[in-house]
Amino acid sequence: MVDEFYRTARELLDRFYPERTITVSSRDPDFVTASIKARLRRRNKLMRAGRLEEADVLTVRIGKEIKQRNRVYLNYIDGKTDVKTLWTAVRQLVGRKQDTNKVEGITAKSLNSHYADVSTDKAC
Repeated sequence: MVDEFYRTARELLDRFYPERTITVSSRDPDFVTASIKARLRRRNKLMRAGRLEEADVLTVRIGKEIKQRNRVYLNYIDGKTDVKTLWTAVRQLVGRKQDTNKVEGITAKSLNSHYADVSTDKAC
């Protein structure tokens, strides 16, 4: 009797709530979890179906979940003692690279010499 109940319950669950497989790869950003990815897929389906109000509600929910994940991630970094690591993590979350445009042959010493040569200040 109990076995029959569990079999029936399992069949109903499988019928109305089928299992889905969601793959989170290394190419996905760190804040993307299986839950977020499933919600993004659901939102895209809603948008393609023209159900924009429901998609907007889901977008807000996804944004809150992403913010929470990022907040937890950044809480593990001590920004008071390790500022460099903190900003590296922020750049990684935002998706920006640090601008380190270096020009060959130009150093602080060469810039100081150049500006000393072109300076027009005359001593009185």
